[in-house]
Amino acid sequence: MSPAPEVYETAAGTQKIALDDGSTIILAPRSSLTVEGRDQDHMALSGGALFDIRHDPNRPLTITAGGLQISDIGTRFDIQAQDQRVRVAVTEGKVEVSSESLSAPVHLAAGNGLLYDAAAGTASVAAVRTQDVGEWQNGRLSYDDAPLALVVADLRRYAGVKVDMPDALRDRRFSGTLVIGDGDAALRDLAQVMGLRLGGSAGAWRLEQPAS
Repeated sequence: MSPAPEVYETAAGTQKIALDDGSTIILAPRSSLTVEGRDQDHMALSGGALFDIRHDPNRPLTITAGGLQISDIGTRFDIQAQDQRVRVAVTEGKVEVSSESLSAPVHLAAGNGLLYDAAAGTASVAAVRTQDVGEWQNGRLSYDDAPLALVVADLRRYAGVKVDMPDALRDRRFSGTLVIGDGDAALRDLAQVMGLRLGGSAGAWRLEQPAS
């Protein structure tokens, strides 16, 4: 009989999870991870996590996140799953990414990242700066041509900012680094760089197009 699933959930802080084989996972704020299987080799993620996995070809790890299946080919990678979008970034080794909506599995090597949109059934691969991967642990979020919807989702998760925006802004692109020690200040910086108006107040912010 397989052991009962282990469920980890975080609020405002992070949690370090140590697996039996010596692998470690840093679970991001406002995230949840379910670990199943006698060998702890099946996981389901909602939110964000940084994985440092001791690769064993006889015991491959599979993680489900936002409609994607990410299979570890080793060894260090970051996953961010929010609603119907998932980002995967690899800093060491390789991972395989698959989904029913993708025509074939995608293999990501170190220095590559993938952005998956479940609603559109699309996945795009691009280079990532490995030194930026997992920088949320150090209070920084770095982006290169990221949809504004993902940036805002990250600010909600990592800085606890409550902010909304119209659908028309979701696919606007942002490149840059945000310091998230003060979430409201990071949001103001984002609005300024993007040329947007920040309405409302702390606890109920709203990004809007500036008045014409």
